[in-house]
Order: sequence, then C-alpha cells, then structure tokens
Amino acid sequence: MEVALIITVFFSIAGLVIFIAWFYDKKRSEDLKAIANSLNFSFERKGDEFLISMNDDFELFSHGRSKKIYNVMNGRSGDMDITIMDYQYTVGGGKNSSTHAQTIIMVQSNQLELPPFTLTPETVFHKIGSVFGYQDIDFASHPKFSKQYLLRGDDEEYIKETFKEELLDFYEKDKTLNTEAEYDKFVYYKANKKLAPKEIHGFLQESIDLYGLLKT
Repeated sequence: MEVALIITVFFSIAGLVIFIAWFYDKKRSEDLKAIANSLNFSFERKGDEFLISMNDDFELFSHGRSKKIYNVMNGRSGDMDITIMDYQYTVGGGKNSSTHAQTIIMVQSNQLELPPFTLTPETVFHKIGSVFGYQDIDFASHPKFSKQYLLRGDDEEYIKETFKEELLDFYEKDKTLNTEAEYDKFVYYKANKKLAPKEIHGFLQESIDLYGLLKT
C-alpha cells in the first residue's frame, strides 16, 4: 500500500511539473506572438530548422545536437531584415548532458561588410588559454573591454578597424553579451538566457543600435 502511494505521489508530481512547463511555454508563445504583432513582425511557434543549416558557419549553431528553434519572429526595420527566436541545443550525453537555451536576434543587411568574428564574455579558462597562445584580440585603449571579452577572428587587422571606440564603449556597458558576425549579418544574444517577453523590445533596440555602430 505504501509503495502504491509513493508511486501515485511520484507520478502526480511529475504530471504537475510537465503541466507547469507546458503552461509556461504556451503562455510565453502567446506573449511573444503579441509582441510580434506590435512590431508588425510575423510569428511562428515552431521555426524552420533549415535556418540553422543556413547559418552553421556561426559557432553557436555548430554546437551540440537536438537543435531546435521556436517562437520565431521575422520582420524588417529600415534596411535590416530581423529575426528574433528562441534557440536551444544539447551537449554531452547521459548524466553529463546539458541543454542550453537562449533568445537570439539576427540582423542581415546589404549595408554590412563585416569581418567574421566571435565575441564572448571572457572566462578564467580563456585567460589560461591565452597563456598558451589562444587568440584574444585586445585593445590597449579599452582595457575594460579587453578584460571583459574574448574577441576572435582570422582577419585581426580588419576586426580592429571595425571595433572603433564607440563600439568598444557599447560593449563595456554590459559584460554578458555575445555577438557573432560574418559579412552581411550578425547574431546578438546572451548565452543561456531566454529573454522575458518584457525584455524583447529593449534587446531589439540594442541590436538596432549595434547595427548602427557596425555599419559605420
């Protein structure tokens, strides 16, 4: 009898957890759809995974397995094509597996001519790696930026030309940003952070501001 009760309680709790997760995801999608409508953007709850393969040159999309995009908003602002989406992937296996989910903003424009680069918050492991020759492009004029971020890319000279003072100042305001760029597009996000719906407008404006800095 006690075993049966334990099993019943276990499945009841599991069912409640699943329901809460489902309810949260449904509510999030509804809120994001309303935001898309306010921006005059289209909305798809389930995104086309072809978008991942189209952009697999970006380091973010080359990681892991079980890749999934969802809550996809597409629209245009000025000369920018903008995509806002939730993206997740899994790394590792078994007990060591972990799933990473984040909200991404992708901007594409023929006004951009960017050198391929990857910008991530710098960790202690990156600092150790730099001792052994791991690339990190630093700027003597902005030691705060150089301390906060790991900046990598093949064309170091072109990257340094791109990262003008105003752009370095932009990144110094927040040490949690990630950016990957190549030629006519970039992705902008905070790793492992799904933005709350109320944060979307602000983060979108940041990406538009970043676009203005990158195209000059």
